[in-house]
Amino acid sequence: MRQMLSAVKHLHIHGIVHRDLKPENFLLASSDEDSEIKLIDFGLSKRFNSAHNHLHTVVGTPFYVAPEVL
Repeated sequence: MRQMLSAVKHLHIHGIVHRDLKPENFLLASSDEDSEIKLIDFGLSKRFNSAHNHLHTVVGTPFYVAPEVL
C-alpha cells in the first residue's frame, strides 16, 4: 500500500493526475515476494495545475469511479 500511495504522490507532486487508478493498473516488477510495484496505463492521465485547471470530464473505469463523481 505504501508503494501504491507513493506512486500517486509522486505523480501529484509533478502535476499529473492518473484518472484511472484501479488494482489492475498496479503490477509487480518481478515474481519475488518483496517485488516493487509499478503503476501503469497513463492513457487517461492529464497534467494538472490547481490554480488554473479544473477537471470536469468523467473518465475512468465505471466500477472504480468515486461516488461523488457519479
